[in-house]
Amino acid sequence: MTGPRRVRRGATAQLLAVGRRAAGERRDPRHLVQALCLLLAGAAAALLAWGVLVNTAVYGAREARTEARLPVRGAPGTPPQLRWADGSDTVGDRAFSVVTLEPVAGRAPLPPGLPRWPAPGEAFVSPALLDALPQSATRYGRLGGVIAPSGLKDPGELFVYRRPAAGSGLAERPTAFPVTGFGAPADDPYFLTGDGFDRPAADLYWLMAPLLGLPVGVLLVVAARLGARNRDRTLAVLHAIGASRSVRARIAAGACLRPLAAGVLTGGVPLTVLAYTGLTLPLTGYEIAARDLAALRWAFPLALLPLWALLCGAFAALHLRIGEAEGARPRPESGRRAVWPGRLCGLGTLAALWGAMLGGAYGARLFGVGVILALAGSPPLAGRAAARIAAAVTRRPEGDPARLVGGRWAAAHPRVLARGSAAIAVLLGLLAQTYVTVGELTTDARHATALAERLDGRLVEVNGVRTPEQASRFLGALAPGARVLRVVHPSEQAPPVVLADCGTLAALAPLRAGCPRTPLPPEEVFAARTARTEALRWTTFGAATVRGAADRAELLAGEGAFVVLSADEGGVSAVERAAYATLPLTDVHVPGAEYVVGAAARARIADWVLLTAGLGLGFLVLTGAAGLLHAFLERAEELRPLAGYTSGAGFHLRVAWWGMGLPTVCALLLATLFGALLAAFNLAFLAPSGNSPVPVLAAGLALAVLVCAAATLAGGLLGARYTHAWDPRGDRS
Repeated sequence: MTGPRRVRRGATAQLLAVGRRAAGERRDPRHLVQALCLLLAGAAAALLAWGVLVNTAVYGAREARTEARLPVRGAPGTPPQLRWADGSDTVGDRAFSVVTLEPVAGRAPLPPGLPRWPAPGEAFVSPALLDALPQSATRYGRLGGVIAPSGLKDPGELFVYRRPAAGSGLAERPTAFPVTGFGAPADDPYFLTGDGFDRPAADLYWLMAPLLGLPVGVLLVVAARLGARNRDRTLAVLHAIGASRSVRARIAAGACLRPLAAGVLTGGVPLTVLAYTGLTLPLTGYEIAARDLAALRWAFPLALLPLWALLCGAFAALHLRIGEAEGARPRPESGRRAVWPGRLCGLGTLAALWGAMLGGAYGARLFGVGVILALAGSPPLAGRAAARIAAAVTRRPEGDPARLVGGRWAAAHPRVLARGSAAIAVLLGLLAQTYVTVGELTTDARHATALAERLDGRLVEVNGVRTPEQASRFLGALAPGARVLRVVHPSEQAPPVVLADCGTLAALAPLRAGCPRTPLPPEEVFAARTARTEALRWTTFGAATVRGAADRAELLAGEGAFVVLSADEGGVSAVERAAYATLPLTDVHVPGAEYVVGAAARARIADWVLLTAGLGLGFLVLTGAAGLLHAFLERAEELRPLAGYTSGAGFHLRVAWWGMGLPTVCALLLATLFGALLAAFNLAFLAPSGNSPVPVLAAGLALAVLVCAAATLAGGLLGARYTHAWDPRGDRS
């Protein structure tokens, strides 16, 4: 009777099995380190694919909802259904749209997100605005409700629909236009004020590609190098007997199938769950609704299989070239060291300093090139400096054997230290430069920010008053004690004039010689320059003059912005309510706020850069730690004779500290200090009001040191566990 028939595997399955066996024994800690790198590569690739798909899905949903609410302008001769006017307001340093509309026809179409037409003097606000600014429940009129998600481009959008109060319609407003419906075509150039600071989807693609794609490539290359010893020996034998490139590729792929599959699933499963729950991105605070990720619930899991196959193919392609079967053990540095790192770093540093001092567009470009050259040459120099520190530690031959063994190994292998810190140092240096640059404010924005800090929060500018009747209604709605100034324009040739009664002018600053009856420059009217007098400059374009108003009727006549000085700090909210209650269209803001809003929107790009680069930096830190750990475990085999005279893991932990932990920390610290020096050039000359790079550099260095400490601890423990005691067989009797 015959036993069960064995199923014969095909050639591909057998070659893949050979690759798995060639990867190393399961008890070998170096195999575990290589598997960890492959797992991280799979997880990073899954994160990159998820980010690309999420960016595509979210931007597609945003654009669809944005186009659905854009007004369709009525053609000449077409009866309008409603009138529409777009305004703006600010919360902190964020600008958003305040849309004023009123129906004309009896069955005017509703904009998306509104359950009904607002009554006169009523407003609908977005939930995010109601949370960020509770005063919005009364600022724009009576609260009629919140805007539904279908009318907002994302859950965190700040947005308002309001209808003017009875008796102050949009019919005579030149900025209001007739609308026949909603859902403007994609080629319509009109956009809302709140959409003006949106970044295109391509920006995030360009951000994710290098900052997340680079760690995936580095992890694959490092994993291929770590498992080179047994695999190169096997591939060299196959090459010698005439194996084709296809055979060698399948054997190489066999070593990575399972770890990469585990990594792709480790990263893919939690990310798939987020497609059902939605999420709020850290640092940026951007909220992604689950409905926008509905397409990813099937697209992303299906994309994981070709992603895994692509990673396996890339890993196999790294082994098609047959090299010497020497393994991945780091070789001692030759007596003659390369001089290009020092020359490259020095040239780049000088170019960066020269470009920063030149300034302007040419200087900024020269500075960027210099920074790239300097950072490219810095890792070998940091590795050599750390090796010299290790050599200095072991200069005295007596003392702890672990210090001598570990320190001398580190002194002989500066390239290992340079490779372990290279990617971290370069990315951290570039991240510091980006963080400084995007936080830079324009000259006007710097002055406006300083002015806002000096003002006591009681002075605001109100625009939108067109007639004496509107001015009278607005002034009548102000709280008692509020002081009012009016900016008028006598003619196109004459400078603008700031009118106010004498008491109001004296409330801004002490007067030099009483109330002026003819227009005079502010420095001739006021005896001191205060924040309130400086704010008058931001209410006009060009130089303004100051004159005392003859009576209240002079303030009501003509057109021009009002500047209101409230009696107390809480009076600003009352001014805003009065403006929206009495004016069909208005804009209430602190003088100079428009300059701060634009600069702040640009500065918020830093949050997206930090989020993406932080993820990439985390993977690169783990990659460098894995490379150092593998190099130490290669060295651990030579500790077997000494390990026979020790007990426990203390000896191996000390060797790991002196040979891997301390030199790597020194290399990282030197690289971080050099990155801080380059960032200081930028901060001193090109971006004097930019963000300080200290928090970014300190956080990156702390993360790198923490992971390095974990790798040192793991190296000592694994070396003690897998290094067997030396058995001197020749001494047996």
